[in-house]
Amino acid sequence: MTQPSSNHWLKDVARHAGLDLDLPRRPPITAIRSVWPEVAKACRLSDDHFTQRVAGHFRIGVANVAAYDPQAVRMIPEAVARRYGILPLSSAADTLVIATSDPTNRGAHKEIVAHSARQPVFMLASPAAISMALERAYAPARAPKNALRTLVARVAESDFQVVTNQGKGLFTSFELEDPAVVKLADVILQQGVRYRATEIHIEPGAQQGRVRYRIDGVLQHVVDLPPTAHNRLVARLRHLAFERPDHNPDDGFLIEAGGETSKTAHLLTTPTPDGELVSIRLVDPNDVPSLDGLGFDGPEDRKIRQVLGRSEGLVLVTGPARSGTTSFIYAALSALKNQSVISLEGRPETVVPGVTQIRYDPMTGISFAETLQQLLDRSPDVIHAGEIRDLPTARIALRTAVTGRKVLATVHTSDAVSGIRRLIDMGLAPGRLGESLHAVVSLRLVRRLCTECARPFDGERDAKSREAKLASVLGIAPVSRAVGCKGCAGTGYRGQVPIPEVLVVTPEMKALLGHSPNDMELQRAAQADGMRSFAEVGLDRVQKGDTTVEEIERVLGIVPTRDETADSVGPVLVVEDEAEDMALMSGVLRSIGFEVVEARDGHAAAELLEHGDEAFSFILMDLYMPGMNGKELLRSVRQSLATQSLPVIVLTASANPRDELEVLEAGADDFLLKPVMADRLEARVRAVLRRSGVRLAK
Repeated sequence: MTQPSSNHWLKDVARHAGLDLDLPRRPPITAIRSVWPEVAKACRLSDDHFTQRVAGHFRIGVANVAAYDPQAVRMIPEAVARRYGILPLSSAADTLVIATSDPTNRGAHKEIVAHSARQPVFMLASPAAISMALERAYAPARAPKNALRTLVARVAESDFQVVTNQGKGLFTSFELEDPAVVKLADVILQQGVRYRATEIHIEPGAQQGRVRYRIDGVLQHVVDLPPTAHNRLVARLRHLAFERPDHNPDDGFLIEAGGETSKTAHLLTTPTPDGELVSIRLVDPNDVPSLDGLGFDGPEDRKIRQVLGRSEGLVLVTGPARSGTTSFIYAALSALKNQSVISLEGRPETVVPGVTQIRYDPMTGISFAETLQQLLDRSPDVIHAGEIRDLPTARIALRTAVTGRKVLATVHTSDAVSGIRRLIDMGLAPGRLGESLHAVVSLRLVRRLCTECARPFDGERDAKSREAKLASVLGIAPVSRAVGCKGCAGTGYRGQVPIPEVLVVTPEMKALLGHSPNDMELQRAAQADGMRSFAEVGLDRVQKGDTTVEEIERVLGIVPTRDETADSVGPVLVVEDEAEDMALMSGVLRSIGFEVVEARDGHAAAELLEHGDEAFSFILMDLYMPGMNGKELLRSVRQSLATQSLPVIVLTASANPRDELEVLEAGADDFLLKPVMADRLEARVRAVLRRSGVRLAK
């Protein structure tokens, strides 16, 4: 009886036709796409006839990729369709007709079932035909990004900039109303609102600037900006924010994104050598956070409500920038609004009904502490003292808490214990602090898994993923994995959940503060009193299916170095257009024990990274390649949320010293000149992996 071949079927077909292909048993679609024409030619068949022969071999029909149902297309995300080279054609109650070039791909079968809840019925089409059809089928979903790039090009090519005797960069009112400039500004602002961005960053560059949105706490690349387009866009935004005669710049300006969706934009500009850096903060002044809406749960939720329920004492809220402290303060003030509440703020971002919110104006010549002291004459039950920046403000907050009032205040520190240390370092006596301090609430924010596309964690299928490896080190079992869909802009996450540390000052803690303890003693005492650390709370959220270990590690950095072997750490992506160099580098890596995935140019590598299901351990790439070169590929890797932390080693035969500086500044982890010795390459690989938290076994 003939034993089944251990090769991929396409390699067997090529072998019978006299063609020896370097094709793995489970090749990615990029490899099949590149060798398909060679095999058809070796078989002396046209592409159409070869497709018919393959369809006959598998006893399936030949697909008409021009006739696809848009409703069926929407069932499979574009990333999945490109990853496996498949195109949904039509659907029924229990089945989904799929055009494919590789009917044996089990991964495609699993993904189709997972996303559509239907069994696939495969029909055959050549990779080239499917690739062209995918462009048409998924073009509507990419239309906004394409339109934005077109607008940028139009603005960059516009001929409206004027030069005066004061130099370049001044704009006439006519230019500021140029339709292309107006449209570009409107699209960037409105799209930011629709994508739930909290900030828009318009960043200059000597050769190329960029626009980025901060969504769920993470900056995401939107579009590149040539310097000319950057200057005109910034001029238009400055006009909207500062230069209209009927407008108060302190109030921000309104962005309406259709329907009832709108935000107020506050613009900040900073001059740099390459142009103005613009940051736009997007807020809804009428969207008042609530404790329920913020998403606290477990013992921390109960402690926070108990802390706010007390009528006196200082509640200190700590955390770095964008950790949720402002939203928490507004939610706490809203929960206390039935009392007499006064809030002193630099600039109120949200109007809280029932709370007297006063803006501090340093131009009056009265200090923040003096202003806070004057407000105490109104005898409020609760006072929000803003951010404690100096000793006078800290002393007033402490004295107010001693007199039977509740005081809320913030400091920027990394954790709960550090909040206590900051006040002591300002000059407060530890014993006096213990008398008035009731609790410290320290916050972090992690992204919540998108409920529309998150899928259950599969121990077998996801065994080589970074999520599985991090979870194994920590000894926990993940519940779900991020996938990505249109609703979450392909990130796999939508919204954020708080990760709090809640330190309640108990009688034992007060006694300890009287003896001027160090931070370690405070930490131990707090944990003995029941305070859970950020890591404990975060991993609890993972096991509830709210987020992932990768996200907890991104925010908290809690995962220690782990020991792995070359075959367990994950495959290496080698990008090289020269066959001899590819064979050399791949051979060295395979001799160490790595699985190697090869890409012959930057475009093939980018497609593997964007749509592939391989959890690569690192990338080894050539610098100068036809089409997309190494610098462009590196920029693409660092701009993508999915690959921005992936280690990259760049190799080149160029002796230009600028190359090394440029690629390292662009985010490469290491740089090597060709030819490279095997032991030197292995040493650099080990060092790069070690810096990413992996200790490679000998």
